[in-house]
Amino acid sequence: MKAARIVDIGRGPQIEGHRLTVLDVFFYLHRGYDFDFIHRAMPTLTREEFDAVVDYVKDHHDELVEKDRRVEEWRRKAIEEQKAKYPVDRSTPFEERIARLKEKMHKRIQEQAEKNGAHTPD
Repeated sequence: MKAARIVDIGRGPQIEGHRLTVLDVFFYLHRGYDFDFIHRAMPTLTREEFDAVVDYVKDHHDELVEKDRRVEEWRRKAIEEQKAKYPVDRSTPFEERIARLKEKMHKRIQEQAEKNGAHTPD
């Protein structure tokens, strides 16, 4: 069996022959999760590949921490933007919000059908 290696083919460091990147695994490592937990989250990850990532992390820890920080910052901003763009009115009952959404969807479907020359019954 060939030893697991870390390579960079343009997406950043990743496990050779695998789509998982070092940063994918590092996300969990950096938050204190062990191999068993990470393996449940990424079942295709072997122990040998995990060990190769751990060895890589030892030599590139600070760089990976910074990359992880930037990813988390981007993710946090994206969530804030999404919440600002689509606020949820928690004072309105859930059933009423669902009914409004269904009504909006029905209206959009009708508008699209009319735009395309079709007529939809109400």
